[in-house]
Amino acid sequence: MRCSLVSNKIIQARERLGLTQQQLAEKLCVTNKAVSKWECGVTLPDISLLVPLCRVLGLTVQELLDEYDGKFGNTPGCQTTEDPAQDTLFAAQQHSHYLYIDLKTTSTVSPHLFGHNLEHTRASIMDGLSAQMIRNRKFAGAAARNGVALDWEGIGECVYFANEHRLPGSNANEAYVCHYAHNGMWRRNECQSQMIQNPIPNQVSGIRQKELFLQKDRSYPFAVVVKVQQPLDVRVALTNADGTQIYAETVFPVQPVLAKEDAQEEVDEWQRFETILTPGVDDAHAVISITYTEQAQLLIGAVSMMPDNHFHTMRRDTVEKLKEIGVRLLRWPGGNFAGEYRWQDMFLHPDRRAPMEGYMENETQPFTHGYDMHEIDTDDFIALCREIGAEPFLTINAAWDSPEVCAAWVEYCNGPAESKYGRLRAQRGHQEPYNVKWWSLGNEMGYGHMEGANTPDGYASLVETHARAMLKVTPDLKFVSSGPYPNQEWVDVSIKKLAPIAPYVSLHTYNSVHWDFTSPEGMERCYNEMIRMPIHNLGILRRLHDMLPEKTFISYDEWNLWKTWCRNPSSMEGIFTAQMLHMFMHESEKQRMPMACYFEPVNEGAMQVHPDHTELTATGQAFALLSRHAGGKLCTVDGVEDFEVVATIDDHHVLTLTMLNLNWQEETTYSLNKCGTVLENKVLQAENLLPGTPFTENPLMIHVKDDIIKAKLPPRSVACISISLVE
Repeated sequence: MRCSLVSNKIIQARERLGLTQQQLAEKLCVTNKAVSKWECGVTLPDISLLVPLCRVLGLTVQELLDEYDGKFGNTPGCQTTEDPAQDTLFAAQQHSHYLYIDLKTTSTVSPHLFGHNLEHTRASIMDGLSAQMIRNRKFAGAAARNGVALDWEGIGECVYFANEHRLPGSNANEAYVCHYAHNGMWRRNECQSQMIQNPIPNQVSGIRQKELFLQKDRSYPFAVVVKVQQPLDVRVALTNADGTQIYAETVFPVQPVLAKEDAQEEVDEWQRFETILTPGVDDAHAVISITYTEQAQLLIGAVSMMPDNHFHTMRRDTVEKLKEIGVRLLRWPGGNFAGEYRWQDMFLHPDRRAPMEGYMENETQPFTHGYDMHEIDTDDFIALCREIGAEPFLTINAAWDSPEVCAAWVEYCNGPAESKYGRLRAQRGHQEPYNVKWWSLGNEMGYGHMEGANTPDGYASLVETHARAMLKVTPDLKFVSSGPYPNQEWVDVSIKKLAPIAPYVSLHTYNSVHWDFTSPEGMERCYNEMIRMPIHNLGILRRLHDMLPEKTFISYDEWNLWKTWCRNPSSMEGIFTAQMLHMFMHESEKQRMPMACYFEPVNEGAMQVHPDHTELTATGQAFALLSRHAGGKLCTVDGVEDFEVVATIDDHHVLTLTMLNLNWQEETTYSLNKCGTVLENKVLQAENLLPGTPFTENPLMIHVKDDIIKAKLPPRSVACISISLVE
């Protein structure tokens, strides 16, 4: 756009009056930065400022705008009307903007800006993405009262229970679950089983778990792994809360597995039994029980129960919501939990994989008592990525997995079916390589909460060895290094050493807001505090950019407001999310930041998972709306400051315009010339600000008159207009 015609007139008139930029800004009650942008031709004054600006400069509006390509509307693109006051529907708007949209696009919006994290922490997996219904199904952790594992209850008055037991005269745990290989990482109470000893014949003995959510139109594949020393009948029953109604039951006759005297190999005495339970009722408080009556000992190694419509052990409704919010890049298994993850355990049956205890137990406490049950493996994760249209982004366990183990992971993902680990992948039903390109060399390794080397030189030396081993398998991998950035020492030492093989640098930000929902004034204060955070984050992003050497890039792979995983989200947080996404799209190319990952969508900000459904929060709604920009051609927009508007054109010649109104209580009007057919218009408003509230979604109020489109946005809102540019 030739904004210089207007900017030159402003400069000439200001200098003729002997005013400085600061003095002109003060007369108009705007910032000096705003005046500077007008005079540099970066933006044009808002429509609300045209009359007061001309009054100060001693010009008429016509004199200021005359000769701007003849008049507004002659320059190719979607522009604004000269006389918005003619539109009676939108008259007397205090906040109104002309939008000057240049349809000559300059860059592409990286789809990877709409990335997310999937970490095995808190309620993201259990009671989140995982379809597994049984809590603590492998009996991990210190025993609760009376020797019964957490989340379970004992059945029987005179029964002995233990889940931290050892064999008589042995130091070995009597456990079914295990790890595939030892890597030196020591964790507590991961490999256990539940022992039940019934000393009285015909006494009903066993364990039960309450609060299962059943749906009458679902069947539930069930499995239990047991070990016995003598024949006994194991009864499994689904009942109501007090046990008076039996919805479904089955009995497994179990015989002990005895080793032959001449056996050369150790015999596995554990047995797995399966059935389908079909309760045929709706019950939000059902009980599953596993019992027997013989005078005998029963060991239970694992229990499993899922609805029959699961997707690779994941809840299908939650998978659909991940697809809806437009996840384009998915980082897994952490985050901090990458330091606990053992990728090779996938070669064990899902029931046999040992739980993984978090080094920082607050990563999984109090949600799963400090343990993850390893429900999702590499194959499941890749299936999820393909289902939702996301590119996989894997984080290695740099502290505990050797370079050889990490290289084997790359070979499993990318190697041909003839290679050692590619053959294992093919044997599991995946003949073609996964071609995973993005790998993170650990997570936040410069901080004390992560194990392993946490100095810049120590970290660089550690992961360089890992990276070179991985590159021997797949030479074109893209590595992201971690650290406490921005940090000059880490840039000078770690980045200098790693940049040739790891040109991407990780950046994480979490913003704290002093939430106050006790009064309208308190909510307004915290809202105004929150909407300043994206500009603060931009300052951090720019500072890191300025520190980095050329040909290095930023992976903004964790961002959110602080502690979203510990509270009920408010619709205000959706405004923050929209601001951040707008900022990313505007600044990505300038700051060499091609990727960003929200932390994290499932039960920690973007969606809430309930027993019977999954729903988007305001943040999820914002992602669903704004992710349509992914891969679009970015248009230059004048007429607004900061990141209030983003315009892109897709391959189908559809212009998508998203707009923000950050005002607490005032409406805002955006005006532009009609450059095609309006296909869609909607607005998301943070109308109810209380915890647990999503955006209110409505059609956007627009008015088309004399080839002018005017859109009125309510306060605290995000809006979208889609326009077909094809005549």
